[in-house]
Amino acid sequence: MFERIPYFLNEAVNRLETQFFPANPVEFHAQSIVSHAEEPWKSLPAEKRLAILNGLCEIITTHQVVLFAVALERSTTAEPVTRAFEELCSRFDLFLARLHSAGDQQRGLIIFDETRYESRLQMLLGEYRSSGTRHRRLRNFADVPFFTDSKSTRLLQLADFIAYSVFRRYERADTRWLDKIISKFDTADGTIHGLVHLTSNYSVCPCPACLTRRITART
Repeated sequence: MFERIPYFLNEAVNRLETQFFPANPVEFHAQSIVSHAEEPWKSLPAEKRLAILNGLCEIITTHQVVLFAVALERSTTAEPVTRAFEELCSRFDLFLARLHSAGDQQRGLIIFDETRYESRLQMLLGEYRSSGTRHRRLRNFADVPFFTDSKSTRLLQLADFIAYSVFRRYERADTRWLDKIISKFDTADGTIHGLVHLTSNYSVCPCPACLTRRITART
């Protein structure tokens, strides 16, 4: 997203919070909302929890954002975190390169929730910028990844919901949430580049990421 967009996303999520929790601040964490094992979700009626999830979908689809995600089968690699990060960086850099070709010379930043992989990911992006990934050398990042607590930023809470939507689609065959936001994933020339599915079953996988790649390859 462009640098002005986070302000409006934060305001939209804050309004959603005020609608359902006018007295107490909450962190929107998709799995916690769905499982409703702890407060404030435990005592919240199912229809209100569903309304919150739909509200998060609407915030994503009505703002100028471009999404990226990687769904990975563990059987395809011995290093799933590294492999997924490589794909994420490559796809984001490809998007930025297309902007650059169109005269929009933005650079990109990646912001993560705090993780024990912080040092590893910062080192990897440095390697990708100097030596390249398996796809290409990355030229469009402004700096190394930054890390912060998801409680402090609504953007990471929205990213959590997006990740949950992808997880539900590929792990549980639950397409409800991903179907609502699929149009926001980076797409060019009929191929969804922003959603990557690393699978040994690519040739017959019916998911939108694999399907659009196969269709494009045939034309």
